[in-house]
Amino acid sequence: MMKCVRQLVLSFVFGLSLGSVAYADETMPQPYDPLESVNRATFALNDVVDMVIINPLVSIWNAVLPQPVRQGVSNVFDNLDDVYAGVNHALQGRGTQAGTDFSRVLVNTTVGVGGLFDVGTKIGLKKSYGDFGQTLGVWGFSTGPYVVLPLLGPSTLRETAGRAVRVTTDARNLLPMNTYYALTGTEYLATRADAKTNEGLIAASSLDRYVFVRNLYWQRRSNLVQEGRQAIPTPSQP
Repeated sequence: MMKCVRQLVLSFVFGLSLGSVAYADETMPQPYDPLESVNRATFALNDVVDMVIINPLVSIWNAVLPQPVRQGVSNVFDNLDDVYAGVNHALQGRGTQAGTDFSRVLVNTTVGVGGLFDVGTKIGLKKSYGDFGQTLGVWGFSTGPYVVLPLLGPSTLRETAGRAVRVTTDARNLLPMNTYYALTGTEYLATRADAKTNEGLIAASSLDRYVFVRNLYWQRRSNLVQEGRQAIPTPSQP
């Protein structure tokens, strides 16, 4: 029942996002942020949650698990991400990159013992990033307004739609609810632990962290979409 409710909510978000694609695009010099007051409130709430809950959990995670174990856990989730990267690169018409992504999955799942070891990188199969939000951008959908999501942080309506697709198509939906939430929580902690150094740099680099994070996120997503568009092979002229 809870999974059905979650999928209905995500489907609503997906539709809302696609209905908002005319508001902004990557060519805008500044992020489109008409919801800034709400976003700042969510940003501040996320900071409180981080301080009270997430940061202590990350500290325990780093203290209890040796670095090779933490790296292995991150590698397993990265291996799953490679599946989605391959699917999205294929949807973007980037067949060569999709082939590399799926080759990484094959090598890391077998030789890399279920993804615990990143053998693919060692043999020259370079990891790349691709998601459904990027695919929507490559297809021509604009970003929509910038939004800050509870716990998840910076996003746009288009990227939120991409997240919704990712969640609803995740194979973990087939698992028992407790297992699903345990794996999702573990992935979240592993991701936050990996990002801890960058978060410290952000805190030390700006007087207004909200603006700094917003601009950094907007530019990164813009670069990913432009990268995807430029990598699409064009038909040769006669």
